[in-house]
Amino acid sequence: MSAAKRSGHATATVLGLWMVLLCVVGAGDTSGWQSRGSVSVLASWTGDEGAAFRHLLDTFTRHTGIHVDYQGTTALREVLASEVSSGTPPDIAVLPSSGELAAYAHQRQLIPLDAVIPSRERTAYGRLWTPRLSSDGPVYGIAVKADLKSIVWYDHDRRPDTLPALAADGRRWCVGMGDDAASGWPGTDWIEDLLLQQQGRAVYQDWATGGLPWTDPRVARAWRSWGSLFGKDTARTALITDFRTAGTKLFGADPPCALEHQGSFIRGGYPRPAEADFAFSPGLLPDTDGRSTAREVSGDFAAMFRDTPQAQELMRYLISADAQRAWGRTTAGSSTHPFFANRDVPLDAQGDDTVDRRIATTLRDSATLCLDASDAMPTRMRLAFQRAALGYLSDTSRPPDGLLRSLEKIRQSLRGAPDQPWLSTVCG
Repeated sequence: MSAAKRSGHATATVLGLWMVLLCVVGAGDTSGWQSRGSVSVLASWTGDEGAAFRHLLDTFTRHTGIHVDYQGTTALREVLASEVSSGTPPDIAVLPSSGELAAYAHQRQLIPLDAVIPSRERTAYGRLWTPRLSSDGPVYGIAVKADLKSIVWYDHDRRPDTLPALAADGRRWCVGMGDDAASGWPGTDWIEDLLLQQQGRAVYQDWATGGLPWTDPRVARAWRSWGSLFGKDTARTALITDFRTAGTKLFGADPPCALEHQGSFIRGGYPRPAEADFAFSPGLLPDTDGRSTAREVSGDFAAMFRDTPQAQELMRYLISADAQRAWGRTTAGSSTHPFFANRDVPLDAQGDDTVDRRIATTLRDSATLCLDASDAMPTRMRLAFQRAALGYLSDTSRPPDGLLRSLEKIRQSLRGAPDQPWLSTVCG
């Protein structure tokens, strides 16, 4: 054999060996074991939150060999709707509202989780955090993250006994309604919390599940209580302020506002989170009883759109106490750490100070927790509610009766609508 032929033969052999090696490496992860496939996940977490969630998913990949294709987007509703309509949904999506979960379940787009998640794991959450279309129906989603909403934030240098006087002055509230296409939802949170504290669990649940008319005097009272607090200037400022920046004015020697009614997640957006403290909203919101122990909450619900072994394994991981403990502890010192509905996750994995522990304890131990009502409502109802909140705030000198009649017409049109289901319960 000539030298040229030997050289060519050797080159071909080396190239062949490289091709084999590349195939082996490409079939596994960076640790060198055989890949066990992949799973796609869609959620709303971006930035630091998204990075923390990706770290959790990377841990899953290292332990299982299953690659996770994660997409984080602030336009989750639009992206998911587009992917579902085109027949290419993600394997798993984390939905920010129980109402959207119900809609996809009603369309038979979701996989029931009863056979995927062991009963003991589901029991750690309770029924509130595992929404169903009917009281005895299958579970379609589980809250992998939770937030507390019936709270009022303030600078921790303020004495708690000064808060009621501040709360009675609408000018002392930091309020922002802006959130792009979802603008108005902070106003719905105000009205929901007012109704819950004024009327209690039963009335709130009847309204949130579509049973109580919007024109009911008890609902109207909550709207009027909210409107009575804000003068024209405060309302105008709220309409042009983004909810993310409203509370940044709480701190300093002479802040323009002193209180913010906002969920537990907002603390991470404050310029000095360690200086923020909270009080429960009953007794601070207008016409509410400070003795009330009812609390409004929200959740991010993981749901399966495609039934694969990889999706099942990731679902079991995401809802497990072990995964959530790791998620919490790796973010405990940051502003992005989550709170959990899973009672098996220890409190010390949900933040590193007394404020965080109070939030985590409330989510775990409160006797009456109710999901955010607008989040639980059908999409058309929720969007109309948000627009009505903006409309009312634009002129609180006018009674809300006309807006409530319009909302009631929508409620009646949705009763029994096949594509706009109502949840059977929102309170635990």
